[in-house]
Amino acid sequence: MKSRLLLIILLLNLFLQIIGNNLFAQSGYQVPELANFDTAMNSLLKQYNVPGGELAITYQGRLIYSRGFGFADTAKKAFVQPSNIFRIASLSKPITAITIMHLVEKGLLTLEDTVFGIHGILKDTMYKKILDPRVYTITIRNLLNHSGGWNPNITSDPMFNAYAIAKTMKTNPPADAKTVIEYVLSRQMLTFAPGTQYQYSNFGYCILGRVIEKVTGQQYETYVRKAVLLPMNIKHMYIGYNLLKNKLPKEVNYYDYPNAPMALSVYDNASLVAWPNGGFNIEAMDAHGAWVASAEELCRLLIAIDGFSSKPDFLLPTSIAAMTLPSATNQNYALGWSVNTNNNWWHTGSLPGTTTEIVRGNNQLNWAILLNTRPSNSNALMSAVDNLVWKVIPTIKSWPKYDLFKCTIRFERRLLGKYITEIP
Repeated sequence: MKSRLLLIILLLNLFLQIIGNNLFAQSGYQVPELANFDTAMNSLLKQYNVPGGELAITYQGRLIYSRGFGFADTAKKAFVQPSNIFRIASLSKPITAITIMHLVEKGLLTLEDTVFGIHGILKDTMYKKILDPRVYTITIRNLLNHSGGWNPNITSDPMFNAYAIAKTMKTNPPADAKTVIEYVLSRQMLTFAPGTQYQYSNFGYCILGRVIEKVTGQQYETYVRKAVLLPMNIKHMYIGYNLLKNKLPKEVNYYDYPNAPMALSVYDNASLVAWPNGGFNIEAMDAHGAWVASAEELCRLLIAIDGFSSKPDFLLPTSIAAMTLPSATNQNYALGWSVNTNNNWWHTGSLPGTTTEIVRGNNQLNWAILLNTRPSNSNALMSAVDNLVWKVIPTIKSWPKYDLFKCTIRFERRLLGKYITEIP
C-alpha cells in the first residue's frame, strides 16, 4: 500500500512538473526538421510573457508547419490548438484589399472611382453632409493606400471613440461603422489633401467596408465570406465580437499586459472593463480590424494571392501586381500590404490583447503568427514577431514534402492535448 501511495505521489509530482515545464507546450503535428521554429516560438512566449500563440508556414503552396503554443484560456489551462481562432486586428486590411481587387475584376468599381458626392459610390443621405469639400476627391485607391486625407495623430482615431460619437449623433452606444463615417464627414476637416501623404488610417478602411456593401448589396462579412474566403476553402473566418460572453467557437481569450489600466466600457462609459473585452468596439471595425481567424486559414489566404505557380491564385496576375505595387506616397506600402524591394509582402496587426503578422516571402514561403496579448510597449514584441521566421529559415536544411492541408487530423485527449496527424 505504501509503495502504491509513493508511486501515486511520484506520478503526481511528475504531472505537476510537466505542466510547469510546458506552459508553452506545442500542439499540432511535430516536424523534427522544423524544430527550430518550436524553439523560437517557445522563446518568444517566455520572453514577452505571451499566454498563447500560433505559427503556420507554407512552402510552395503546401502547409508544412502548423502548431499551437501556450494557453488559449489560462484559467482553464486550455492549450492553444492549430484550429483555435484569434483576433487578427489589422490583418483584416489585406482581406478588404483582396475583396476590392476582386470587385474591380468583376467590373463593379475601379481604383479611381470617387467615394463620395454626386458621382461617388456612397451617395446615401447620411453621407451627404460633408464639411470639407476635398472629401469629394477621395478615390478607392486613396483609401487602400492610406492617402485619403486623415491623420489620426492629429485628429485621433475615430474608430476608438465609439461611445462619444454615439452620444454626439444621438444613437445608442457604441457607434456602428456608418455612424462613425457620418460623424467624421460632417464634423471634421481633412488634415491633408487626398493623395498627397501617407497616413495610416483605420477609418479609411472602415469606409471601404461600406463601399463593398454598397456595390454588392450585401453586408460586408457576408459578401467577403461567400465571394472571397469560401472559394479559397476558408470556412472558419468571421467578424469578432466585443464581449467575452460572445466569444466564437474555438476563439482564444485575450489578455492585457500585467497591471494594465482598465477601460471605460463602450456601452455605458461608466463600467470598468478590461480593454480587450469592451474597451473598444471591434464590431464596427470589420473592414480594418475585426476578423477572427486561425494561422492555418490565413496561410490559405496567402497562397491564394501569392503569385507563385505552385497553386492557382484567386486574383488575376494583373490584380496582384496592382495590389502590391508601392504607392506614390509610401514606397513601403501598396494597396493593403506593406512591401519592399525584395518582393516580400506582409501586414502586421495590433490591438489590446492581440499581436499578429502575415508574410508572403519571396522564397515561396508564407506564414502567419498570432498571439493573444500585446505588451504595454509593443514595439519590441512586434519586432521579434517580424524577425522570428526570417531568423530560423537559414537553419533549415530541407523543407518537408507533405501538405498538412491534405492530412487527416484527429484530436486525442492526452496530457498536453496533442494533435495526431496522419500523413497520406
